[in-house]
Formats: sequence, structure tokens, C-alpha cells
Amino acid sequence: MEANPTLDSGAHAEAADLPGLVNRLAQELAQMQRMLAAAQQKLGATGRTLESRTQELTEARAALTLLLATLDASQDGILAMGYFGRAMHYNARFVELWRIPDDKLASLNDAALLAMQLTQVKDPALFLEGVQAYQANPDEERFDVIELTDGRILERRVIPQRVRGRRMGSVTCFRDVTERE
Repeated sequence: MEANPTLDSGAHAEAADLPGLVNRLAQELAQMQRMLAAAQQKLGATGRTLESRTQELTEARAALTLLLATLDASQDGILAMGYFGRAMHYNARFVELWRIPDDKLASLNDAALLAMQLTQVKDPALFLEGVQAYQANPDEERFDVIELTDGRILERRVIPQRVRGRRMGSVTCFRDVTERE
């Protein structure tokens, strides 16, 4: 049997290049291992950040729940209105004082609320004048007495709401003073 010179030289060249191939593969493997370690480290840091944010969110929800329960425990009807985005928040006593039906709460906005209130006050023009006066001078506190068509009398106190010194909205407190009057 004769040896194939082409086959022998090819096999010899591959054998000579084998250490270089192994070296390149080892370098690529090491690089991939470094990349994997960096990705695992980044994933760990992201996981810790996510856990921290989840804890912060849980604490914020608990604080909000406590705040809303505190507002609902007040004897006053409280309406908080934000200037930006017109956010509206109110407590259970507010809904009770203004006799807002449950089916209206989901779609309640400032215009619908005002329309509902105007149907319940003895002097709608005077009530609207009070609302407009506050809107014209939102940095001033206001106090007035409102007579309702059903004979109840409410005190209304409007206070600007500030966060870090910046006016963000208003808080209006309504108190039923019918017995006192």
C-alpha cells in the first residue's frame, strides 16, 4: 500500500495547527465565561434592585391604605383636588354628606360633582360664586356656610394643598353643623 502524499500533508498540517485551534477555543471559552460572570453579576444586582423596589412599593401601599383609612375616620367630608391632571380624592364622609349614589362614584369628576352639588344647595348662585372665588385665588384659604335644600347646614373650608412649598391642589372640608345652628 502506498501512502497518499496529499492526504499525509493535509493531516500533518491539521495536526500542526491543532494546538493553535485548541488555544483559540480556550480563549473564546474564557471570554464567554467572563461574559457569563458579568451577566450573572448584573442579573444579581438587578434582582436586588427589584426586591428593594418591591419592598418600597409594599410600604407605600401600606402607608396609602393607612392614610385612606384615617381620612375615612374623620367626621368631616374631605375632598382633595389636584391642579395638575385634576385628580380627585374624597373620603366616605364626603360621599355621605353630599348623598352621592354609589353608581355615580366611578364616573365622578369635578364637573359632575359640581352639577350634583348645585342641585342640593339652597342658593346655587352663591355656592358657585364661592367655587369661582377660590378658583380665582387658589392660594387663599376660604370659609363659608352652605345651606342645603333638605335643611342641613354645612361649613366649607378650602385650604391650598402644598408639597415641599409648591401648591399642588386644594383640600376642602365639609362639616355638618345643622344641630349647632
